[in-house]
Amino acid sequence: MTVFTPFQRRETKVSIVWGLFYRQKKNIKTNLPEICYVFCKKEYMKKTCLLFCLISISVIAFSQKVDLLKFEKERTAIQKKSMIALAGWSVVNIVGSGVATDTRNKEVRYFHQMNVMWGGINLAIAGLGYWGASKEKINNPVLADVLKHQNRIEKTYLINAGLDVVYVGAGLLMNKTSNNQKNPEKFKGYGNSIMLQGGFLLIYDAIIYAIHKNHGKQLKGLTDKVELNAGPGSVSLVYNF
Repeated sequence: MTVFTPFQRRETKVSIVWGLFYRQKKNIKTNLPEICYVFCKKEYMKKTCLLFCLISISVIAFSQKVDLLKFEKERTAIQKKSMIALAGWSVVNIVGSGVATDTRNKEVRYFHQMNVMWGGINLAIAGLGYWGASKEKINNPVLADVLKHQNRIEKTYLINAGLDVVYVGAGLLMNKTSNNQKNPEKFKGYGNSIMLQGGFLLIYDAIIYAIHKNHGKQLKGLTDKVELNAGPGSVSLVYNF
C-alpha cells in the first residue's frame, strides 16, 4: 500500500484540478465521471475530489447548452450597436445645434452651445466604447469570465442611469435659479440643454441595460440551479432540477 505524505497529497490534488480544467479549456473530450471515480477512490481525497467533480460536471453540462463564444459575440455586438446609436445622437447635436447657434436669442444660443459640447464628449465616449468592444478578447471564453463580463456591463449601465438622473436634476436647478445669476440667459440655456441631454441618456441607458439584461437570461440557469453550502466540517453542492 502506497503511503502519501501531506505534501504529496496536496501536489496530487493540484495536478488533478489543473488537468481537468486544462482539458475543459482546450475543448478536449474527457470522460470526466471516469476520472472522478479513479481519483476519488483515495480515502484522503474523497470529500475534496467529490465536491470538485460535482461542480465540474455541472458547469461542463451547462456550458454545453450555452455556446459561450456565441454569447460573448452577441454581447459585444450589442455594445457596438449601442455606441453607434450614441454616436448618431452626438452628430445630430454637433451639426444641428452648431447651425442653430447662429441666432440673436441669447438663451437659445447658449442652449445650442451646450448641446454641441455634449455632442463632442458623447462622440468621444462612443468612439472609445466601440474601439474597446472591438478589441475585447473573447476567444476560448470560460464560464467565470462570461459571468463577470455580463455582470460588469449591467452594473455600468445602471450606474450611468443614476448619473443621468443627477444631470437632469442639475439642469433643472440651473433653470430655476437662473434669475438670481448675473447672466440668467446663459444659466437657463445651459440648464435646459443639460436636462435634454440627461433625459436622453437616461432613456438610452435604460434601453441598453434592458437589452443586456434580457440577453443575460441565457446564463441565469446556472446561478438558479447550483447552490454551494458550507458548514462546520462539511461542504455540500445542491443542484435543483
